[in-house]
Amino acid sequence: MVFRLATESDLETLAEMRWQHEYEETNNFNITKDEFISHCKVFLKEGLESNTWVYWIAEEEGSIIANIYVNRIRKVPKPQKLFAEIGYITNVHTKEEYRNKGTGTELLNKVKHWAVENEIELLFLWPSKKSVNYYERQGFSMKNEILELEL
Repeated sequence: MVFRLATESDLETLAEMRWQHEYEETNNFNITKDEFISHCKVFLKEGLESNTWVYWIAEEEGSIIANIYVNRIRKVPKPQKLFAEIGYITNVHTKEEYRNKGTGTELLNKVKHWAVENEIELLFLWPSKKSVNYYERQGFSMKNEILELEL
């Protein structure tokens, strides 16, 4: 198994996997798959080019089987630290036939190692109810109180 950062040549597959991920959650879309893939590829490419997004992938025999997206968010400079970032993890997805085999855990470990190497101060995410225990086992906690305003 290969774990690596995605490149532009991976974006079509990542967009397809995003569609599939959402399809599993809800099969209620107001656009076609082709429209979505086209739009999603533009978004993913802009994220790569601006270095505001990184897309981690797990590959087996040349096929992408899992992905984790990290949005790099730069923090406002402080006199004691001019550059700092936090990372928002989203779109964590493993193809159904590869689930519960440790692939997601290995991929998440690669993401955490990358974050330390890149001096990301904090990783955060909004887990689904069914994945809270998994993320807690991976070292995430709900000790911070985050206020949110849904608009």
